[in-house]
Amino acid sequence: MTKITLENISHSYDGGKTWAVTDINLVFESGRRYALLGPSGCGKTTILKIICGALRPTKGQVYFNDVNVTDYPPERRNVAIVFQFPVVYRMSVLKNLLFPLMNVDIPKTEKLKKAYHVAELLGIKNLLDKPAHRLGLADKQRVSIGRALVRDVDVILLDEPMSSIEPDKRYELKRLLMEISKDMKKTMIFVTHDQTEALTFGEKIAVMSANGRLLQFGTFEEIYHSPAHEFVGFFIGFPGMNIIEGRVIKEGVDLGPFKLTLKERKLPLRIGEEVKVGIRPEHVRIALSQTEGYIPFDVVYMEDLGRRSTILHLRNQNVLIKARISEEVAGISKVWIKIPEEYVIFFDRSGRRVA
Repeated sequence: MTKITLENISHSYDGGKTWAVTDINLVFESGRRYALLGPSGCGKTTILKIICGALRPTKGQVYFNDVNVTDYPPERRNVAIVFQFPVVYRMSVLKNLLFPLMNVDIPKTEKLKKAYHVAELLGIKNLLDKPAHRLGLADKQRVSIGRALVRDVDVILLDEPMSSIEPDKRYELKRLLMEISKDMKKTMIFVTHDQTEALTFGEKIAVMSANGRLLQFGTFEEIYHSPAHEFVGFFIGFPGMNIIEGRVIKEGVDLGPFKLTLKERKLPLRIGEEVKVGIRPEHVRIALSQTEGYIPFDVVYMEDLGRRSTILHLRNQNVLIKARISEEVAGISKVWIKIPEEYVIFFDRSGRRVA
């Protein structure tokens, strides 16, 4: 059981000219599932390398259960890493599973017992005699995960393990990993750029910015409904949060062609300051005919998601908004919308949430 703490972690590959990650502070509690989510190149894999000991951070400290392991090599950390592309040896599945135990001082019968147990967990017992390198990608990845589990490691790091697997096999593998984490109390950290994978796998999700900074660390509910940064709101959700630029006025916010009047809330910004208004598409209220208090918008196009769900792409001068609607709206060219004050999130000029 291992708790991992990253304290003020920064890393540069070029002597400080540019930074892959900056000021990362994270705590991964023992036996829980986590996801690192962000666009390609945001430093997710760098963080995994720092955790497993393959990379020493330029700045900051790494703790395992309050022990400073920053200078420990990988073999002293009892961590396994599963890569994007499955790594298997040109031997049987059973021999692949036994390979990590080759230098472990336990009886051969015990090694076989461990290998069979892991094969049973991963549903590959019927493949033990098969050549691992001839398996499909999903089964190869199961073998890779099995090699990590057979070692009795405390932490399993998963670097985009689903991205190379056939789409129809991803759900089953993800379900298996979640069950293993729960049953074996393994700490798992899952790296992905796919929000669906992150939000369904991780009990908590760390959202990274494109420049290697941690923007928010929380549950799905927290990051979806209360994004701490404009990028989090836009990046999470399909479609993402609408972000509309405006300026603070006495009554609320001037958004250009219309104003958002605030009756219940007060912004911690001065009049005239820039502010960004965030509203989820499902929270935009729609009227199909002129309604008091609603703003007219032209329908640019409609995106049919099936199951009576449609995304309307709307425009009023320079303001573009997406809205989700469940009514039959074929052929309409104009709607009226209202932005409910209770669902709005406000960000300052830098993107940081202010209200």
